[in-house]
Amino acid sequence: MADIAARSALLDYFVRGGSWMWALLICSVIALAVIIYKIANLYLAGRGAQALVEDVAQLVEAGATEEASHRLTGSSAAVAAVLRSVIGATEHPGETPLEAAQAAGAAEMATLEAGLPVLATIANVAPLIGFLGTVSGMIRAFTAIAHAGLGEPGVVAAGIGEALITTASGLIIAIPCFIAYSVFVARVNGLALGMELAGTRVAKLMGRAMRGEA
Repeated sequence: MADIAARSALLDYFVRGGSWMWALLICSVIALAVIIYKIANLYLAGRGAQALVEDVAQLVEAGATEEASHRLTGSSAAVAAVLRSVIGATEHPGETPLEAAQAAGAAEMATLEAGLPVLATIANVAPLIGFLGTVSGMIRAFTAIAHAGLGEPGVVAAGIGEALITTASGLIIAIPCFIAYSVFVARVNGLALGMELAGTRVAKLMGRAMRGEA
């Protein structure tokens, strides 16, 4: 019974919020989808990265580049793509291992940052939609006052209720989006730093191997 009452109350608030609540609902659905996607995406991008880098660096240093390449096969870590490019640089005479690392890192960054602009946009737009609903509700309230006068508080309250509900809804959507965006950006930056350090490390080892140094 409590669940039914809660759903009924939420539906009542949604209806009282007016037509702008549909726009906020769309924003919330998109934001939730992006958040779930980024959680999974960034988890897979960082899974086992540190152990992978250590294993590959040891194999490359020992001259076992084929084994190193095999070790990277099937890994979901973002750094794996960078290291594959570094090891494969020997097959492209015009490209150094360090250049290969930089190019692969840039490509991986584009993948890691996918969805973040959408989340940032929703975090900024949702409060604006809420404020737009506020203006709409206040217009409705003052229009009711003009037609019915102050003797009909229920009519005026409907417009004020619409204004407050849309404002609150916009903020309820925006705040989690801002938090999620900040967390994701920090995670992406951490992965980017890890890719840069790992790519540079293995590229130097590959460079030594290509020059025949010990």
